[in-house]
Amino acid sequence: MVALGAAVVLSVLFLSGCASRGNTTPSPELVSSGWSNPSALAPVADFDAYVGSVTHELRKHRVPFDSSMADTELSLVAPFRVAASAECKSATPRGIAILIHGLSDTAFAMRDLANSFSRQCFEARALLLPGHGTRAADLMVVDHNDWLTHVRAAVLQAHRENDFVVIAGFSLGAAIALAVAAEAPDVVDAVVGLSPAYRIRSPFAARQARWIASFRPWLTAGPRAEFARYSAMPTRGIASTMAVLDTMDARISSLGSLRTPWLLVQSEDDEVVDVAENRRFFDANAADDRSMMVNYFSGQPKPVTSQRVTWLAAANAPLRVVGISHLAVHIAPENPHYGVTGSYRNCGSTPFRQADEIRSCQQAERVWYGVGGQLPPPGEAGARATFNPHYPDLERRLGEFLTTVKLSR
Repeated sequence: MVALGAAVVLSVLFLSGCASRGNTTPSPELVSSGWSNPSALAPVADFDAYVGSVTHELRKHRVPFDSSMADTELSLVAPFRVAASAECKSATPRGIAILIHGLSDTAFAMRDLANSFSRQCFEARALLLPGHGTRAADLMVVDHNDWLTHVRAAVLQAHRENDFVVIAGFSLGAAIALAVAAEAPDVVDAVVGLSPAYRIRSPFAARQARWIASFRPWLTAGPRAEFARYSAMPTRGIASTMAVLDTMDARISSLGSLRTPWLLVQSEDDEVVDVAENRRFFDANAADDRSMMVNYFSGQPKPVTSQRVTWLAAANAPLRVVGISHLAVHIAPENPHYGVTGSYRNCGSTPFRQADEIRSCQQAERVWYGVGGQLPPPGEAGARATFNPHYPDLERRLGEFLTTVKLSR
């Protein structure tokens, strides 16, 4: 999910409302093409048929990052399923996990989590939210109802096939997951939020997106920096995100609290969501005793409010990590794109970073990973953290949570 706080404020103040001003041929990325009928692509009857129909939509409308790798990129960003591990004793999975990526992201972001669920003997099904995976302008033709409809359909489909259903989401996806879980407490058995955008930084500015969109359709309009997510962001994407949060809050409020077991994982260094407000939101609404919260920290841990809350140090010297960013919590160090030896390194951009810092990050053989404001050791280059050095421990905690919920049903 893009940085909704500072990005919204700075973009509204400084960016042109028309990305192609002075250019009669706008980039294809900024011209909508696909997702014109998202409800027809929802996973209603068969998940494999859903994967096929969405892949066809991508093939028709996707703007590739690298045209020579278009087919490979398409296969990586498309929705997918991962069966329960062959090492599991039963031929029937323990349950089905529905995985939801964040704003501007793709199903690729959920690959590591899908593998983790597989090792816990669950079948994992990663969705691609409408408007995503093709071109950034396609976020202008969908809204929050399209996203909720797709997730709801996937959950009901999974429930027809297995009596244990988990929804797990990252950032925006976590808010969608919670909204659907609150709507269908008899269908969803557990919900997982990773770097959840339940509460965001600068919410007042983000809430202005709906009316700002009428005269400034783009908040950011730069070219993609990588294949797996958009860099450009239409204002409507932020407006739709805020509508998801309103829906989530309304559904939680109607219940009084969430009775579904709930696992929340976040980093105190998160530069996008308001982690303190997330903690308060969890404390006020997590009614089930099996619910758990994990907070990574690089400074001082906050006082423990209950036995359900765990504080874990974020730093990891062997992997050169000083802090865990919003984008990193759900990514394993071995990830081929975002991991330690991955193909992508997030060096930031101006005006948020000095040009010499960016250049040093791009040219260094190895870097230290952290979050804005966290400096690497003197003489070393720094990059934004794109993976969680403690991911194996997170997978173990996820497994313990699932087992506790499953055994105590």
